[in-house]
Formats: sequence, structure tokens, C-alpha cells
Amino acid sequence: MTHHYECFAVSVENGVAHLQLNRPDKANSLTRAFWSELPEAVSRLSHSGQVRALVISAQGKVFCGGLDMQMFSTAKEFHATSPQEREVLQVNLERMQDALNALERARFPVIAAVQGACIGGGFDLIAACDLVFASQAASFRIEETNVGMMADLGVLQRLPRLIPAGVARYLALTGDTLQVDEAHRLGLLAKVFATSEELLAGAFAAARKIAERPPIAINGIKRAMLYSRDHGVYESLQHTVLLQSSILSGQDILRSVDARKSGTPAEFADLIELQDTF
Repeated sequence: MTHHYECFAVSVENGVAHLQLNRPDKANSLTRAFWSELPEAVSRLSHSGQVRALVISAQGKVFCGGLDMQMFSTAKEFHATSPQEREVLQVNLERMQDALNALERARFPVIAAVQGACIGGGFDLIAACDLVFASQAASFRIEETNVGMMADLGVLQRLPRLIPAGVARYLALTGDTLQVDEAHRLGLLAKVFATSEELLAGAFAAARKIAERPPIAINGIKRAMLYSRDHGVYESLQHTVLLQSSILSGQDILRSVDARKSGTPAEFADLIELQDTF
């Protein structure tokens, strides 16, 4: 079944999913619908058990211009004047945060392919991805500072764990633009490509390489690294002991060794499909 979304299109081929922001005439800005559609789409892909990697890209020259400004003019909660209205704002902010958290909860790695300006909510989006690739035309900015507000969807919490904390503070406090070469030097970007075409080719090449690995091991690597980000070394090592004890597959190890010897790709089982209800 094909699913239609307001801000993006989704396709899957050979275990690699592609979510492409497709409102280039609106700078791929994120409408109110995006915040319910993104977690639904990612959850659908994750639950299937058949997706082994996801690439997020965008059409046009701008990767993402942030939130659609109409949200600020039409949504009542952004102009709350009572405690009851502010409680609605709190709930909706939590929903929006949770939409991006869905990228971390996904059972597969997520690769952001940034071909242009990535500002505001777009920066929050890519900060929640496992890998970020970019073209030479890319740039990054915490735009909320420049429009009179505090960023509130995750970039303030995730960015200091991706680049030096002092630099993250500077970007947040000034609203300055982070250019692609500096973003690569600081470690935000895993790879940089000359053109948007090379960027997409590189992102999908990495996704296909990940898809060739045992999905249960890849899922474990993602879980372990995310847990380690938010916990101490000793706690994280204990978590790894329990996680490895539950997912280690001797058969996958043997398949991997045999594949290296023979020079032919190994076949690994997909993750089990998850049902919507118990």
C-alpha cells in the first residue's frame, strides 16, 4: 500500500528506505502535518523488519528551512495567554520532540543527506540521525535564536554530543551559520561530497553497505551507541553485556566469515515484523 504525506515521499528498495522532503518551493519547511506523519512513516518502516537503513534527503537547493511560519500565525498555542493554553503548548512540543525521537527509536540506522541550507527544525532533524553526509553547498544554523526564541526540538541537547560543547553553545547563542568544511572538521559530518548528485550516491552506497550486514548486529550497535551517549562508561559496558548476550548470533558470524572467504555476499535474516498490537 502506498502512503501519501504532505511534506515528504517514502520509497523502499532492497532493504534501503528513502524519505525525501518534497516541498522545494517552500524551502522544504515543516508543516503541522509533518510532526504526526514523520513518526508514523518511520514507525511503519521500522515495524516491517524489512528495512535495514534509511536515507533522508530533500529536493531543491534548500535541505530544510525549518518550521513553516504559518504554524506560528495560525496555531493558538503559540500565542497562549492562560495556563490551560500553555499546557497545550507543552503537550504539542513534546509531540514534536517525540517525532524526531522516532529516528533514534528506529530499528535501523538513519543517514541524513544534506544538499543545502539546513536551518531551524531541519538542524533538529539531522541531529537525531545516526550519520550526516553533506554536499559542499550545505550549511547549518540554529535559526530560532535569530527569530526571538530558544530552540526546543533537540538540537540544544544533541549537538553538544556531536561537536565540541563550546562550539555548540556559540552557535546556539549567536545564531551564526556553520559552514560545511567547519562542520566536517568538528565531526558533525561523516562525509562531504562535491555535488548533490555525488552526495546522494554516497549516502545510498553507505546505506547499501549497512544493509549487507546482519540487521540484528546493526540494531545492537545503534542501541549501544545511543545508550552510551546518555550514560557513563561503566553503565554502558554493563548494558552492552546484557545486549550482546541477547543478540549474539554464531550463525551470522559464520556466514560473515564464509562470505569474506568466498567473496560473495552473505544472506542474513531480516528482523521480525512487529505487530501494532500485542
